[in-house]
Amino acid sequence: MSTFEAHFRRLHARYGTGQTHELQMQEIAIIFGCSVRNCRIALKKMHQEKWLDWQPQRGRGRRSRIHLLTSPEKLFSQNVNKLLEKQDYGNVLRFIGNDKYLLDRLSLWRFGVQDKSSEKRVRIPYYRTLEPLNPLVPLRRTERHLLRQCLSGLTRYDAVQGKIVPDIAHYWTHNDDFTRWEFWLKSTARFADGDELNASAVQRCLLAASQSPQFAPLFSPLKSITADAPWHLVIETHHPIRRLDSLLATQPTMLFDYHHGKIRCTGAFHIQEHSDNFMVLRRNEHWHQARPGLDEITIFTWAPEHISMSFIPLLLGEKAQDDRPLNERGLEQGCCFVLLDHEGAFADDAGRRFINYLLQPIELLNQTQLPDEYARILSVAQGMLPQWNHRPVDFGGITAPFNLRQPVIISTFQQPELVELAGAISRLLARWHIRSEIRVEAFECFNTLTQRPADIWLSNFMLDTLSVPAFLEWLSSTAVFTRLPQRQNLNALLPAILNNSDEQAFSAIAAFFHEITHQRYVIPLLHHWMEFATEKSFTWRDLNTLGWPDFRQVWLE
Repeated sequence: MSTFEAHFRRLHARYGTGQTHELQMQEIAIIFGCSVRNCRIALKKMHQEKWLDWQPQRGRGRRSRIHLLTSPEKLFSQNVNKLLEKQDYGNVLRFIGNDKYLLDRLSLWRFGVQDKSSEKRVRIPYYRTLEPLNPLVPLRRTERHLLRQCLSGLTRYDAVQGKIVPDIAHYWTHNDDFTRWEFWLKSTARFADGDELNASAVQRCLLAASQSPQFAPLFSPLKSITADAPWHLVIETHHPIRRLDSLLATQPTMLFDYHHGKIRCTGAFHIQEHSDNFMVLRRNEHWHQARPGLDEITIFTWAPEHISMSFIPLLLGEKAQDDRPLNERGLEQGCCFVLLDHEGAFADDAGRRFINYLLQPIELLNQTQLPDEYARILSVAQGMLPQWNHRPVDFGGITAPFNLRQPVIISTFQQPELVELAGAISRLLARWHIRSEIRVEAFECFNTLTQRPADIWLSNFMLDTLSVPAFLEWLSSTAVFTRLPQRQNLNALLPAILNNSDEQAFSAIAAFFHEITHQRYVIPLLHHWMEFATEKSFTWRDLNTLGWPDFRQVWLE
């Protein structure tokens, strides 16, 4: 906000809009907090910009006439609108700065769907900076959702139909023992710049996925990937894989390329711009499916009081047909949890029982300084998913380890809630005279296989959908699971998932987590209630578990 705008705000606060006032220059200079000379310069500027009508009078003691023509709110809206129309998002943020009042005003006025110049654009506020959309590294839930807006795969999971459907692949077949799969690609498949997306490009992407450090175990059954024609791909496996189409709908198998250092997208939208403050997605003119109803999506990074990780005011247009927003609540398919390292200070049975006894969610929250809103968005977790009841209860006769010579290391990643909970765990340990140190990493560092050792790992997760691809992504990308005992080898679970029906696969996953939770290596803490606020004038087929719609499906009724 400029100095002139600050002066105008003070003048408006004193005299308001719509009335004429006769004032001496010295009186106005006192309001502005400047000299009479600078006061004249400011008034002249405001008059030229048509913020007010100023009729100066010459001579000592003479009074000038001032009539305010606008308000700071309208002025703010006009300035922001000009910058937004130019897509000058960097200057929007510089214009607003850290003024919480202006942030709140902008959130109320300028976010949502804008239907102008034959284009539909949606602007969304978000509470943190978005990481690069790289499918070959573990991503947080928001980045995973946006990645699927920008990249296609051979197959994809359709949440409405509840099954795997074709994406880039036109159709596929397999032999009787499920060791040879053939895929025929759509001839309309293109990168966002119009270049052809052929079988060789798909082969390169799948080979890169199979060699990525984090996701490589998912692809260990693959024997060869061959592109023997422009639209024909053959995948052979070492042993039968009945659900290969589900594996090819996971995050690391999404198709992309780099050109001059920028990612080339294959989905409904492409990344037009990405900085620390915002991300802009534009409609892909060469997408192989039906044209999306939205032309542009811009996600801004800031956090006014009413924007948080559990409340996203999505698609609030400036001309709503219904003044009553549609509000919904849903319990997330995931939780915040603690994992005890199999080589850490609490690795033995007595240590695990002690931590399970110590980390009671309500007592844990009492040790934090989380906002009051958490009283209605948190739910005590008895399992890693809301439908699971795996956590045992420990009470009576619990004692703390007495031979801890080194401080206990609590490791988590940079998220305000997790940092607060890590501090609470440290304070609870201090009650038992146990020293601790908190190590807060960036998300990408926390979720690497080369992470430094720790005794207590504090993390969270959220499934995008209750589907085999979502479970596979979660189990393979959560690096802390490598800190489980060797007998709890997660890789042994993957073949059971890839060779069974959905019901059998989900039962195997539930049994795995029942065992490690019952043994107290994993301790579920809290679920989140997600709150969604939308306009009834906008419709889509399905919401993901984050509460954001599939932007490819949004349309205006």
